[in-house]
Amino acid sequence: MNLNALKAQRKGLRTAFFNCLKKIESELAQELCNFETLSVLKIQFNDKFARMDSCQNAISETLLLSDDGERLFAEDLEDAEIYREKFWELTTKIELKSQKCTVPSDKESWKFKLPKIELKKFNGEAKEYLTFWSQFQKIHEDRGIAAEDKMQYLLQSMEPGSKAERLVLSFPATAANYPKAIDQLQERFGREDLLVQIYVRDLLTLVMKNAATGREKADLPLRVALPSNATELLDQIGNTVIYHSRGVLKNGKLRVFPTSAEVHRMMQKYISDDKLRSHTFEMAHNKQLKK
Repeated sequence: MNLNALKAQRKGLRTAFFNCLKKIESELAQELCNFETLSVLKIQFNDKFARMDSCQNAISETLLLSDDGERLFAEDLEDAEIYREKFWELTTKIELKSQKCTVPSDKESWKFKLPKIELKKFNGEAKEYLTFWSQFQKIHEDRGIAAEDKMQYLLQSMEPGSKAERLVLSFPATAANYPKAIDQLQERFGREDLLVQIYVRDLLTLVMKNAATGREKADLPLRVALPSNATELLDQIGNTVIYHSRGVLKNGKLRVFPTSAEVHRMMQKYISDDKLRSHTFEMAHNKQLKK
């Protein structure tokens, strides 16, 4: 093939190469590109460059055989190197972007924007600890988050001016102090025996109020009248074993909560009126046994 024919072929190949290049640049500009699309474009790009490079080599050989071939070869090579450099530049960008691309899923692909989740602020009240820990536990158990960052998240989760914040601030914000701060928080506010006492006391207050008004039935079901955190723990009463995944606190071990009879005895300690005990707490005890 003569030189003019080779140059005409190269011109067409360069146009195809340039068009593919623009498609790739457009895909790379997307914040979330499609892995499959980028992979197809990469194959096409490599093929177009290979054919263009083969044609370029044929032109270079022909130029070197012509009169004044060295000068013509140098001039032509300078132009050809621009395409080669662009090829390797874009190939590198494709490799880097591929690591961040989304892989198509067989599941339904519809998008929606979720509301931002804010960390629950813990105010140092033991009854609020379960709610706080159920959210913060995800951060605590995430191995991808450095301990010093977890310490900062812990500080952000404390209500300003609360006794819980003062406890956490008593530890310098370092990676080594993070587990110590967690241990102290859980020891002071998250002990199961303490929480059981608090929630049983709430139950006791409700029953006493009901008895004092002369009613045989409570105004509201116990699980509705008590705080939401109380029902979470009181649901376990009645020969029930629950699993705590509370990290450092109990190391994920099983703990048995009091039976309904034990709760009955705990509440009797607070009552001096025999008639009140025999009437009101019998109702509460029987209600637990029927569940």
